[in-house]
Amino acid sequence: MKPAELSGLLDLDLLLLFFVLIVAVECARASELFAWGVRAVLSRCRSARRLATAAVLLTGVTAALVTNDVALLLVVPFTIAFEAAAPDFDAAPVVVLEIAAANLLGSLTPTGNPQNLFLFVRGGFAPAAFLAAQGPWVAGTGLLTLAAVPLIVPKRSLPTPPEHSIDVEPKKAGAAAVLLTLELLAVFGALPRPVPFAAAFLGLGLLGRRAVRTDFALLGIFAALFVGVAGLSRSPLAHLLDPTALFGATAAGLAASGALLSQFVSNVPAALLLAPKAAASSDPSAFTGLLYGVNAGGCGTPIASIANLIGARLFFAGHREFVGRPRTGRFWRLFSAVSFALLLASVALSLLLLSRFGR
Repeated sequence: MKPAELSGLLDLDLLLLFFVLIVAVECARASELFAWGVRAVLSRCRSARRLATAAVLLTGVTAALVTNDVALLLVVPFTIAFEAAAPDFDAAPVVVLEIAAANLLGSLTPTGNPQNLFLFVRGGFAPAAFLAAQGPWVAGTGLLTLAAVPLIVPKRSLPTPPEHSIDVEPKKAGAAAVLLTLELLAVFGALPRPVPFAAAFLGLGLLGRRAVRTDFALLGIFAALFVGVAGLSRSPLAHLLDPTALFGATAAGLAASGALLSQFVSNVPAALLLAPKAAASSDPSAFTGLLYGVNAGGCGTPIASIANLIGARLFFAGHREFVGRPRTGRFWRLFSAVSFALLLASVALSLLLLSRFGR
């Protein structure tokens, strides 16, 4: 690959959208708005199963607003605080369900996770078409996740968690809301994309010194993926990473391929690798199938989604701090059982929806 080709491989419009999203999320975190909301909801739960149900729904809603990774950063530590207050409460099943909810329910919106934003742009979705496709899928996977609550979370009462006051900073909270709104308007084509990009610099100004610590790694990762995937597609390994040779390039084939490939390379690279196949497909529902596949593919192996690793790391760190040394083997066994069950069920749901509705 020649150096002159690099600039042409980068999707600058998409990178601008990721920049705005990162700043909006950092403003939301700095304002403590979502941390306050998480505590306000979960602190009212007085049983383990009620906590799990509320946590699944809250994680999904938060992920749809501010990405699945950030949702876990907010919800998982507070869940572990219940374990510190009630030694007989096991937070592991609840955290496993929170990770699943972040992957599945958070995919309702284009900004819920990176692969959604990429596929929304590359697939040329209209806003109504995207929500019409994702709405039934998220509703179905949400019910599947909630159905696991009585199966893995024992009946148990919970005490009130320790008091901890959270002060919301209204200016940063307002900036986050404005930037997220502008981001969605730009994604849906109602605003030129430079508008939220320019507004993001005002958000950085509000962050002050914290702006320097804002994690823009996602921009670098995506830029590297654009280049790396293009190079990989020209290498002899390309056919080994192309499950469409087995499943076909129809919507159903791309759903199966996206779910399978995600287990080995994570769902964001899987979306980038398979997007050209969807673009070349004669099936009008090809991008919908790929969208379903990589979102379902976030379940399964620990590396299927970065959110899986983040959620596990948060659980182990919080458990070590508040309770003691975590039983990592037990956590991963529970995670694998639940995650692979949801993977199979969500792929089956995807195929059902594609066969009945398509795009």
